[in-house]
Amino acid sequence: MVAAKKVTKKQQVVLTKTVNGLGSEGQLVKVNYGYWRNFLQPQQVAEVATADVIAKIEAERKVIEARVAKEREAAQKMANALQTIGKFTIKRKVGEEDKIFGSVTAADVCEAVYAQTAQNLDKKMVTVPANINSLGDYDCTVKLHPDVTGRFTVVVARE
Repeated sequence: MVAAKKVTKKQQVVLTKTVNGLGSEGQLVKVNYGYWRNFLQPQQVAEVATADVIAKIEAERKVIEARVAKEREAAQKMANALQTIGKFTIKRKVGEEDKIFGSVTAADVCEAVYAQTAQNLDKKMVTVPANINSLGDYDCTVKLHPDVTGRFTVVVARE
């Protein structure tokens, strides 16, 4: 008696939408033919990977990589500029024992950076020490890009 050999047909497809457990949009994957025919194709989340489709995806990938590289380069230039300038001064009214009225927030730091560099920073990306409520120097960081972090010093001085 000869045992039947199980043959699984695979179909190479390109995902047009992210599919949990399979991959993300634009990814080239091999799936069982039945899975493609019964689920991926009717849901319009994948298309057959032909030479034209693969070439189109590669072209899109190159464009995206170039854009990301350009954004990273701009973020690196901004980080270098922040580090070169080094210190940003914020002037506040002072009470007893060199305590300032109120506190210095990320928004205040963004305004000080904008005043000297004319570059807008997102206050959500700026990290300042917990309580800036007295005169002195404080180290701050800003997340300019997932790979680039800028560092600088904020000087709180008398008004």
